[in-house]
Amino acid sequence: MKTANEITPTHIFHPGLVLKEEIEYCNLTKKKVAEDMGISPTVLSEIISGKRSITTTIAIKIEKALGINALFFLNMQVRYEYYTMKKELKKHAA
Repeated sequence: MKTANEITPTHIFHPGLVLKEEIEYCNLTKKKVAEDMGISPTVLSEIISGKRSITTTIAIKIEKALGINALFFLNMQVRYEYYTMKKELKKHAA
């Protein structure tokens, strides 16, 4: 039987996916959200596509623009990085 430390989710996804879904759910455009966050639409697109991490600063800007607690996205980012790294290390250990 596996311990809690050995269990890895079967599907790991970047928090940008949730951000994308929230933007769509609120019927907002990425351009408008980027403007409200004070970042370029390119940066927002990179976050949504998983090419860029959600930093503390970005999380606070999301909170300001969408009203979603910054810790929600920060926790998702940390979990994403943790499980991605665990998966990568496991690959190299085999």
